[in-house]
Amino acid sequence: MHDVSVIVPTYNRPDKLRRCLVALSCQEGGPYQVIVIDDGGTETLDFVEAEFGPWARLVRRQNGGPAAARNSGVAAATTELLCFTDDDCAPRPDWVQRMASRQGGLLKRMVGGRVDNALSDDVCAEASQSLCSYLYEYFQSGANSMAFFTTNSICCRREDFLALGGFDESFPRAASEDRDFGLRWRDAGGELIYDDLAVVDHYHNLSLQGFWRQHANYGRGARQLHLALDRRGDPRPKTEKPGFYIGLLLHPLRRGGRRPVAQMILMGLSQVAMVAGYTEARREERRSSGSQPSHS
Repeated sequence: MHDVSVIVPTYNRPDKLRRCLVALSCQEGGPYQVIVIDDGGTETLDFVEAEFGPWARLVRRQNGGPAAARNSGVAAATTELLCFTDDDCAPRPDWVQRMASRQGGLLKRMVGGRVDNALSDDVCAEASQSLCSYLYEYFQSGANSMAFFTTNSICCRREDFLALGGFDESFPRAASEDRDFGLRWRDAGGELIYDDLAVVDHYHNLSLQGFWRQHANYGRGARQLHLALDRRGDPRPKTEKPGFYIGLLLHPLRRGGRRPVAQMILMGLSQVAMVAGYTEARREERRSSGSQPSHS
């Protein structure tokens, strides 16, 4: 049995959280320590410890976003290894064991698992997950140095996580803090290993409006990431070559599955939303700068 804590941030999604905890209760070799971080939500989560204790612990904090919530979870954990997932995910029964075995207790190794869309009838959710799978394929191909794993399926040593300073809490939304963490991990000499057999099922319902909002937030997060790279003097290019975007649009056709044409359209829409979010973030910066009092 591995010495592992699973970190699960949550915000006002008790039904999804319960499904996540049921899945974690069925983990092979478990139960494992689970730290649920209530990020300032208004929903009652007493069931976490009442139904899933003593291995599940609830930590409450003021709302600060998922990056800060995950850091709070790590502070409460007592194990050598950390696994991260989200409240709208259901890890498959061998997920913890596969992630921990692949990590192997090795210095500066981060493992990322596969994330599958569990809502096959939700074309927006399918397109969003298809976009993530394309990014994984693209970055793992060596075409780009911006490797990362989404934070709903990663594993690393607690000591290495703390040495890196955890997730950057200046990212208030669930947008780009994972890319920032992956870049800092690699720059510190760490490796990123992907395990296609360590799977979580993702139950993230998305309307068209929600799809737009999600990817506009990704655009805002991309702006924050670019500013962070500038502060660190990072010379990496901030935009991809045209082939990246062509590959992204064609990915649903190449990948197969249901409604590939609708997914292609949504892929294109996601990039428009990201540009809109990025542009709005820059406008907010200019408005904020213009409102500063003059000291001349």
